[in-house]
Amino acid sequence: MDTQDNLTGAQSREPTSQADFSIRDFLREREAVLVHFSTPQTSRPELIFPNDLRTAMGLVGEALCFSTIQVGDVGPHQQADMNPEDANAGGSIGILVDVDGADCVTAVGPGDGGAHIDPATGQLVSAGSPPTPENCARSIDNRVTANEWSVKNYQVVGIFVFLPVLVRQAFAEDVVVEDLIDHDLAFAHFPDLRIFSVNKGRFMEYDRQRRLWSEITYADILPAGRPDDRVVVDGKVPPGRD
Repeated sequence: MDTQDNLTGAQSREPTSQADFSIRDFLREREAVLVHFSTPQTSRPELIFPNDLRTAMGLVGEALCFSTIQVGDVGPHQQADMNPEDANAGGSIGILVDVDGADCVTAVGPGDGGAHIDPATGQLVSAGSPPTPENCARSIDNRVTANEWSVKNYQVVGIFVFLPVLVRQAFAEDVVVEDLIDHDLAFAHFPDLRIFSVNKGRFMEYDRQRRLWSEITYADILPAGRPDDRVVVDGKVPPGRD
């Protein structure tokens, strides 16, 4: 085999950019976490907090709407002079997840993709784009408010919150409104999960016993390697496991 044949053979074995693309690595490079929020707008009005998030935790095989969150993002009720619809998230509190595998993300978009539940199939229908490297980058770079990723087969890592916490609550059988809830009461619904947030350009984690927030890194939340390879000590991934 001559040099040209060797070159041609090597080129034919090279993976395409899409085949070689890892969404998990992309999110790590951008230091973006995926969060499914408890929102005022829902296709299941009977599901109020915390049952909406508890239900989402059990629907890992079905695609749900998530948003990418970075340290500079703003929640819907953090700035008094801001319209909640202009925030980088559709809600104050949600589940933060990890993904592993090309089939976990089915669609991405820089804004509200008009996702809805098909009444005939019960499945999420999204108007987003395929999760190519270009589309994933565009979904973050071109977003103005909250973006939308359709995600399934995820692993729940913890709870993410933008303070103050406002969620849908029932005050009577036919009265359901979004109202303020004490954050410790909100966290108490998920006693076995870590609590994360962002503040002043840093990721933060909440210590339930001390009731204090501490600065952490992205790698403390989502270390390198496959999700199943994590080493967990006392319910936490030790710092520096990246």
